[in-house]
Amino acid sequence: MITTKLKPMEHQLQAYDRFINKDYGALFCEMGTGKTKIILDIIQNGVESNILVIAPNGLHLNWYHSEIPKHLDINHACYCWKGTPTSKKAKQELSDFMDRESPYKFFLINVEALRSLSGYKPVEAFLKAKRHSHIIIDESTCIKNPKAAQTRACLKLSKMADKRWILNGTPITQGPLDLFSQCKFLSPDSIPYSSYTAFKSQFAVETTITMQNRSFRKITGYRQLERLTKEIEPFSLKLDKKDCLDLPDKTFIEQHVDMTKEQSRAYTDMKDLCMAQLASGEIITTTQALTKLLKLHQILTGFIIDDEGTTIELPNNRIPRLLQIAETKKPLVIFCAYRHNVLQVSKALSEAYGKDKVVTYYGDTSQDNRTGAVTRFQNGEADFFIGTSAAAKGLTLHRADTTVYYSNNYSLETRLQSQDRIHRIGQTNRCTYIDLITPNTIDQMILAALEAKKDLATSVLQDLTEILKS
Repeated sequence: MITTKLKPMEHQLQAYDRFINKDYGALFCEMGTGKTKIILDIIQNGVESNILVIAPNGLHLNWYHSEIPKHLDINHACYCWKGTPTSKKAKQELSDFMDRESPYKFFLINVEALRSLSGYKPVEAFLKAKRHSHIIIDESTCIKNPKAAQTRACLKLSKMADKRWILNGTPITQGPLDLFSQCKFLSPDSIPYSSYTAFKSQFAVETTITMQNRSFRKITGYRQLERLTKEIEPFSLKLDKKDCLDLPDKTFIEQHVDMTKEQSRAYTDMKDLCMAQLASGEIITTTQALTKLLKLHQILTGFIIDDEGTTIELPNNRIPRLLQIAETKKPLVIFCAYRHNVLQVSKALSEAYGKDKVVTYYGDTSQDNRTGAVTRFQNGEADFFIGTSAAAKGLTLHRADTTVYYSNNYSLETRLQSQDRIHRIGQTNRCTYIDLITPNTIDQMILAALEAKKDLATSVLQDLTEILKS
């Protein structure tokens, strides 16, 4: 018998049966196949435990806001790291969690925090409690570099846990050598190589390069990859959406993104201003209310337009989260509510992958360039298609099977039309749609309204009142 909150699909049940009695495992499962549910089902059907979840910054929040509430059907306690506790209240919250008795205790932390003792020490104490324990690393390519401080910290922590798991859509982003640290985290004996140098000598082809009287070794290719695949096969599961016959045609995923301090301050100031204007009667029409809602939403997406019409950039966590998705999933279609979002996303992806890999499609794009953008994306010259509502209708972008909504607009028609850009005749894969949202903000209200197929145009005054009260 298996206890689950949501009934597992057949491929998830098979994965559960395979790993339930194992001490470690690698779930190399494409986004949308439900790898988080698999691991949470394993945990809640095992012994009472302390569970440490490590993920890139921002992604650990998704476990707290979405994955654990959605899939866990057991009594549990959860602590989500939000930076080094400095206030008395924050310190007390961490202390209370550490002292709390609960059958299952989850400590969620971003991998970057483990570089410092202020992040590492509480995690170490959590694992040293006299209880059975798991460590999960989500997006495990975050420990691919064996020299990185966060990798070394995770390898040290792995020795304290009874069970260890890594989750990723693709375990290789730059080459097969990415696998070494991930495998060593699972177990020192998972692969038969005692050092990174020994591992590299087996699978990398190197040549000596001499420049200005200095010589160094450069990797020029890889070899024996079939052998490497066989070596990791006993403890790894590879799942692609196309191989999961029980998956729906469309899968919708929410990725939660917290505000930065700058965004939080601007958002609060704007809410206070709107509250005062609403109370004084300055906001009485739908157009006025929509304008205020858009300003609040723009802050969440990383910019604000001042009274002089100047666009001011705000540090934000959406761009890093999008880059994390892009690292393991491309080609990718990205929809934005605002022209400025297109420019932000295009700049970030161009810096990471080169300008030739990015095309844009929005109001300022000429007709010739629009046609060229679609052609370049569909024929494989570009891997990232970034558009606004201008790209929501009529286009065929089915080279991709994943769409990211960097920011949603209020139009239900635009949302439904945009979903069909990748879900077209000729699409052979199941499609995944990822919404980046900030919890308990207008972001969540917009998405909830779109999911309910609500006519937002007739209710923005009510929406503004509700969001100001939240």
